Amino acid sequence: MPKTPGVAGPRTEQEPEPEPGKSADEPVGRGPGESGNEPGGRGPKESDDLPGGPEQEEPGGQEPDEPGAPEPTAGPLRRMPPWATTVLGVFLLADLVVVCGALLSLWPVLLDVVRADAAPGATSRWAPFGLGGWALTADTAMLLVVVCSSALGSFVHAATSFATYVGNRRLYASWLWWYLLRAGIGVALALLVYFLLRGGLFAGSSGPGATNPYGFAGIAGLCGLFSKQATDKLREVCDTLLSTRTDGDRDREDKLAHPPADGS
Repeated sequence: MPKTPGVAGPRTEQEPEPEPGKSADEPVGRGPGESGNEPGGRGPKESDDLPGGPEQEEPGGQEPDEPGAPEPTAGPLRRMPPWATTVLGVFLLADLVVVCGALLSLWPVLLDVVRADAAPGATSRWAPFGLGGWALTADTAMLLVVVCSSALGSFVHAATSFATYVGNRRLYASWLWWYLLRAGIGVALALLVYFLLRGGLFAGSSGPGATNPYGFAGIAGLCGLFSKQATDKLREVCDTLLSTRTDGDRDREDKLAHPPADGS
């Protein structure tokens, strides 16, 4: 049936009803954002921040060097320069040489003063790297072994992290102090654990042969290697031993800032 210009003719059953808000001449059955001249057109345009969207470029038009690289808007992150990376690597290697050399020279001295037939207060001379000579007792030698063992465990942790991030080219300058302080954190934590073990488990023992240098050296090394786990364990012990029935923070609140409801 011919149509009159400007007047819509009667619709047959074959013609689909137009959707609300659409004109009668607009094609039906296409989603939003689809073009009428593209059969089976594409859906909504993907946004840059959606998964699978176009990658954002770094300043200067370069794409990220590796997966997971921070975007320019994430903050002023700066990669460590090559010379600083080299200096830090040499520092870690020097730390390994010093710690291993001190531990190897100290171990025979410790075994000599903690043997079963050693007299109480016996001393043995220790000359690390041929420098000087100190007379060490059993307790002093054990403390030094704990320090060296924990420093060795801290080196394993720091060196593993350093090699991983340098290999992936993701070593940032903001983490420099983490590597410098890593050994000190492990040593301090190992000394605390050593004092707790000696004071709690060996309080009734006497004599230099009552301690096991291999066990304490191993525990100190694990404290340096897994300092986070050791700190969490110490927190659990403190929460158990020092637990209270009342809320101390609430009891110490300022009474003037929060007066009682009855005005007293």
